[in-house]
Amino acid sequence: MPTIHDSYFGVADESTYGTAVAPAKFFEFTDEGIEGKYERIDSEAIRAGTRVLRSDRFAPNAKGAEGDVKLEVLSGGFDFWLKHAMGGLVSGAPAGGFITHTATVGDLNGKSFTAQVGRVDNTGTKVPFTYEGGKVKEWELSNAVDELLKLSVGLDFAKETIGAGSGAYALATPTYVANTKLFSFGGGTVTVGGSAFEISDFSLKATNGLKDDRYFIRGGKKSEPLESDLRKYEWSLKGEFSGTTQINRVASAIASGAVADITVLWDGPDGSQFKVQMPLSRFDEGPVNVGGLEVVEHDLSGLALTDGVASAVTITYKALQ
Repeated sequence: MPTIHDSYFGVADESTYGTAVAPAKFFEFTDEGIEGKYERIDSEAIRAGTRVLRSDRFAPNAKGAEGDVKLEVLSGGFDFWLKHAMGGLVSGAPAGGFITHTATVGDLNGKSFTAQVGRVDNTGTKVPFTYEGGKVKEWELSNAVDELLKLSVGLDFAKETIGAGSGAYALATPTYVANTKLFSFGGGTVTVGGSAFEISDFSLKATNGLKDDRYFIRGGKKSEPLESDLRKYEWSLKGEFSGTTQINRVASAIASGAVADITVLWDGPDGSQFKVQMPLSRFDEGPVNVGGLEVVEHDLSGLALTDGVASAVTITYKALQ
C-alpha cells in the first residue's frame, strides 16, 4: 500500500504555455506547498425576500495554482531549474562524464513547464495533482555550516487538475538521475573582491518580476505571465568581522567603491561543481556591533547589479551527463 514515502514531484517542459505534458524529470524534495486557487463570483442583485446569498447565485472562478517547492541541489538534473529561473542557459559539450551548463539573466518568455505532485491519502491511495503553465516567479539558493546547498522555487501555474486521467494527467512512475551526489558546506569556498572570505551562511534571493494575473474574457484561461518589472537579486553573507575592507564598501562615498565581485563555489564529491558569480555586487548593509563576550560577527547584504553587459548573476553548473 502506498504511504507518504511514495510521494513524488515531477516536471516536463511545455511546447505551448498551459498545454500539459506528462512529467519526465523527477526531483527529490523536502517540502512542497503548491495549491490551487479557487475564488467565487457572488451575485450582487436584489431579489424580493432574499436576505442571504442564494446557493445558485455564485460562479466558481478558478485562478490557477501557486506555491513553493524546496529541493537539495544534486550533481545532475538541476539545469532544468536554471533555465526556468534565470532564462538564459548554454550547455557545453560532454567531457569526462559531465556537461557544464552556464545560466545567465535571459528571456523567460516562452519557457513553461508542467508539474505533477503525487500525494498519498490516509487510505493509501496515491493521487496525482497536475499543474500546467508552470513559471518560476522567485527562487532562493542557500547554504549554511552543517547544511546542504538548497534551492527553493516559488512557482505559478495556470491550472490545477486533481486526480488521475489519461496522458499528461495519468499517475506517473518516478525515475531519477542515477548516481547523483549532494553539495554540502564542506565543499564550499567564497571570495569577495578576489580575496577569500570565510562565511557561515549564504543566501541569494531572486524575484523575476512576472505579471501573473493575465486573465481575459477568453474562456477563463490564463495567459502566460510576462516580465513587467526589473528582476531583483538580493544576496547575504554571514561571517566574522575580519577587518575594515567590507564595511568600507558599505560606507564608500563613491558608487564604484561600494561594488565588488562575489563568487561562491561548491565542489561535489564526484567532480561536479556549482558556482554562483555576482561580478557587480553592491554592498548595502554590514553593521559591526559588540554583542557581549563573543566574536564580533559581520552580516553583509546587498544587491547583484549589472553594467549593461555582464549578467548580474551567472551560475555555472558542472553536472552529470
